[in-house]
Order: sequence, then C-alpha cells, then structure tokens
Amino acid sequence: MILAFIVAYIVGTVVIPWMAGGRVGVGSSSYASVVGPDMLNRTVRSFTLNSTFGIITIPIEGRVNVLTPQYVGCPDVCHWETAILVALFQHVYEGGLVDKVAFVTIGVDPWSENLDVARGYQMVKAGSWIEKGVYWAWVYDRLDVMEEVWREYSIYVERDNRTGLVNHFAGFLVVVDGKLKYLIVPTAEGWAKPASVASIIYDIIRREVEGMRGGSGG
Repeated sequence: MILAFIVAYIVGTVVIPWMAGGRVGVGSSSYASVVGPDMLNRTVRSFTLNSTFGIITIPIEGRVNVLTPQYVGCPDVCHWETAILVALFQHVYEGGLVDKVAFVTIGVDPWSENLDVARGYQMVKAGSWIEKGVYWAWVYDRLDVMEEVWREYSIYVERDNRTGLVNHFAGFLVVVDGKLKYLIVPTAEGWAKPASVASIIYDIIRREVEGMRGGSGG
C-alpha cells in the first residue's frame, strides 16, 4: 500500500504536468488535484474498440465521458478507483443523469486480461448499478490498438515483465464533446475517502451536463 501511495504521488507530480503540456494550473483540495479546461481543453481522437458492451466508439457521443485507466489484477489503486466510481454511479443515478454520462474504463493490461475477466469484475463490484442503467464500459483490444489509445489520452502505462504488474496513470479524465477537459487525481487522503473524491467529480459532471443542455437550447 505504501508503494501505491508513492506511485500515486509520482503520477501526480510528474505525469499531470506532462499531460497538461508542462503547465500545472490546478484546483486542489485535500482530496484531489484537478486540471481544468483552462489548461487542457484538448481535442482527442475517437476509437472504435471492443468492450464489455460490444463494439463501441469512444468517447461516447452526446454524453459526459469519465475515463479511468484500470486492470483487474491490480494490487491496490485500481480498486480504489472502482470505489470512487461506485460512489459516482450512485450520484449519477440519484441525480437523474444516467443517460447523460458514460463511464469508460481504459484497460491497461491487454497482456494478461480480456473482456470476460473485466465483465466479471464489473458485475461483482457494480452489477446492481449496471442493471439500473448506469453506463460503465470496459475496453480492451489488441495491444497495438490499446497503445494508440494510451498515447492519444496521454495515459502512462508500463508493464513490469518480471512481476507482470502494470504501472500506470491513476485517476480520472473527463471528455466532453470530443475534448479532454478535466484531469482529476486523488490525493493520498482522497484515495482513502472515495465518497469525497466522487463528490468533486460529480460536481464537474453536473456542470458539464448543464452546459450541454444549454448549448442544445434545452
């Protein structure tokens, strides 16, 4: 667990500046650091990929997309991400935004895992929310395709060939209308308090959904 906190710290202090093009304009709290559209707002390519929902194109059009890099065999941080996601599922469901938000896990271990493994994990962790209509897709494809996806979204992924473990960016990316707008990385305290991080992300989601409605004249 201590190693995971160290990795999360390195990702927060090194990878965030890299993803933001070296500019670190963040809003921070004791629970998460947030890079917003004033520093990001970068257009991203779409990809048609195999997923737990069949073949889909990400980002999902017409929805606020919350992308999360994860793998099932992760010893710690991916499951902390899942705890935050589950809290978010409840917010989105209770807020009546199920049809406005797409949660997409970007798989980071195509060497060892497949969609059957991912689907089983999803149903164990959040089956009741999925049955209520929360959209949580998990994407895995060929290694070369996934490497393109990781590069496009600036998701750091490195496999340790000795242990089989995967070091990767841990956090959440919010994509709206084809643009990467927010990058949220929990602090050490935030990882321990998933509901607090979920509240921060939900506030972002709610604002973006309202903006989409306003832009469409609804």
